[in-house]
Amino acid sequence: MLQSIQIILQKLWYSLPIRLLVRQLHSHKLLLLIWIFLLAILSGGISESFGGPYLFLEPEYLGLENFWSTFLVGSALGSFIFAYTITFYINESYRFHFIGFCKHPFFLLAYNNFIVPGSLLAAYFYQFLSYHHSMATENSWHVFELTMGLIVGILVVFAISASYFFAETSFFTRFGKKLEKEIEKKKPDRSRWVILGKARESIRSNQRADYYLEFPFRIKKVTGPDKARLRELIAVLNQHHGKLLLLQVVTFALVAFLGLMEDNPLFQIPAGASFLLLLSFLMMAIGAATFWFRKAGLLALSIVFGVIYFYGDMDWLKEQHYVAGIDYTAAPVEYSMEHLATLQNDSIHQQDRAATLAYLNNWKARYQEKYGQDVKPRAVFVSASGGGLRSAFWTFSIMQYLDSLSSGRMTDEIRLFTGASGGMFGLSYFRELQMQRAMGHEINIQDRTYRENMSKDLLNRIFFRMFSDLILPSRKVMIDDQKMTKEAGYSFDRQVAKNLPELAHRRLGDYARPEAEGVIAPLILAPSIINQGRKLFISSQPVSYLANPGDITAYYQYRPDGVEFRRMFANHRPDSLYFVSALRMNATFPVVMPVVSLPSTPTMQVMDAGALDNFGTQTAVKYLFEFREWFEENTDGIVLLQIRDSDREEPIDEVQDQGILSKLSTPIGGGYKSMLEAKDLANDHLLQYMKEWYFGPMEVISFEYPIERLEQPASLSWHLTRREKRALEASLNNIRKREESLAFQRIYLPLWLAHNHP
Repeated sequence: MLQSIQIILQKLWYSLPIRLLVRQLHSHKLLLLIWIFLLAILSGGISESFGGPYLFLEPEYLGLENFWSTFLVGSALGSFIFAYTITFYINESYRFHFIGFCKHPFFLLAYNNFIVPGSLLAAYFYQFLSYHHSMATENSWHVFELTMGLIVGILVVFAISASYFFAETSFFTRFGKKLEKEIEKKKPDRSRWVILGKARESIRSNQRADYYLEFPFRIKKVTGPDKARLRELIAVLNQHHGKLLLLQVVTFALVAFLGLMEDNPLFQIPAGASFLLLLSFLMMAIGAATFWFRKAGLLALSIVFGVIYFYGDMDWLKEQHYVAGIDYTAAPVEYSMEHLATLQNDSIHQQDRAATLAYLNNWKARYQEKYGQDVKPRAVFVSASGGGLRSAFWTFSIMQYLDSLSSGRMTDEIRLFTGASGGMFGLSYFRELQMQRAMGHEINIQDRTYRENMSKDLLNRIFFRMFSDLILPSRKVMIDDQKMTKEAGYSFDRQVAKNLPELAHRRLGDYARPEAEGVIAPLILAPSIINQGRKLFISSQPVSYLANPGDITAYYQYRPDGVEFRRMFANHRPDSLYFVSALRMNATFPVVMPVVSLPSTPTMQVMDAGALDNFGTQTAVKYLFEFREWFEENTDGIVLLQIRDSDREEPIDEVQDQGILSKLSTPIGGGYKSMLEAKDLANDHLLQYMKEWYFGPMEVISFEYPIERLEQPASLSWHLTRREKRALEASLNNIRKREESLAFQRIYLPLWLAHNHP
């Protein structure tokens, strides 16, 4: 019995599928790491909080999740598997001599090399079906349609691949043979040297395989000579080594074509498909380098990746990323502490203060004209947290709800909008609709269409642009008589403009008059300046008082924590800045979107406002402090309204010591999270001390998306799945019963009753 088991195990060990797996573990660890990385994303092991798995589980194309969206992801997955298969074939087939004597050597190796791709496909389809099965409202036919999209997409790529390798008269085969001949002509010495070297290596290290699988499920014993002759091995190696290069050319051409057609929605493929194409390209590059240069090829790739990693430290490779609207042709402004001091003197401070007081009086007069001359307004300061599309949707929905709950009165009392990243998209869109309503346009802010606009995908376009930018040369587009580079930031702006058409053509200066007349409240963006860790205050109004230094003692001044955008770049048409570009500056998370460069010497670079203040609390408190006497005298108190995409109370994490890697990673990951929490606590301290200098009535209300109390909360991404949208909607429905909603009603319900039932 024991001997029989040993014989079975030995046959299994020397079967071709197992030997191929052993070869991968021995010589192709980098390729396996790509598979493991992809599997970790699909399973939610990594990037789950950023929505990584949903790019493959619920892809979106043309705003819909349907057969075509999954078909495109399936096609990209098929391309990835094919790229892996041909890469492995070219680098390993010559080691198993009997393969060269088979009728279809590529198919034989691909069919037997099923363990790695088969495992991923099984895991993917399990995750896919489980995910859609768990959605109680999912229609069975819809799930079948989506699944068929994946399967058909994979099969279409496999069918084209079969035509490439099996049909002797196909276009692909003819082109592949011609390409191989061209390689031989152009690099005869190099090509022959590589082929000869690999053939000799194969003679020395012939890999044993006793059994293999034959389609469909037949187990066959290996027959033929134990070792092939050198000439025969050279023929096998020559047979397909040009096909990898052809596949790379085809992939490059496909990506180039899609990149050139990026402005057409039909060619804006799902982000998951873009990611798979990127991995395919990476795998083929590794395979080509390994084939032609062996271990030196991996070293060369490492050097290339090292150059890319240190990209920002090489001046001759630096690329500037601009925003549309401002004038980059004018001479760069001096960016120095001496120049900043000229923008922050007492005269400018008093001038801006007087202008803002006039705007506040205009707002009060407009309010009393509507609600009664003896009625003092409350002053509402709204701040919204960053958090991608999740925060944008949540923020806009909360504003819709509060506008409805107060019959529009709360909206009329807003005096300031601040915040970071996604939250400011929601506030900006709401403010735009409020302005149009106040100016007499037929706008129903409660219309569900606006909330749907806010939830539309922003990831597909920028993800593919990031991928295509690695391959395609930079292309230019004319905006306001200036050449701008078409890069991920530009694509993001165009997609925002398409999703939120009311903001599409707005410039920063378009809001100056409505703000001055009290029609809408000022909105202050505060992206973080990378050069010196300060805020860049972007507003259509003069706000130098937010950036002025001041005395702490006779010998010690507090330093300004910001720079005023409109004054700093006064000679660069700051009011012409497209508002969607300003929002992008406020939400530029590095890696996801390029860091913005502004026309100064040295170049000022800015990124996400959340790096310094993820809630806009500091800006709101400074604004109130500057005009505290006016608000005490002219209002019926203030309401600080916080809209957060997460809970205020962070859970206490248990730190587990799991070894060296855990010891290294825990302080970094946990420390970063603690720093964010520390900044939030510092904001609470600011609010706590307000009662020491503001003596009017004050209320702080926080509307929180209960991320820690939900089993499957919406992810931090620029894409929302249907499940995530439903989860956000459910939280909105539940918020009506929560404490913050009751606190809001206690403020506005008596006002509503008094106004409507005298």
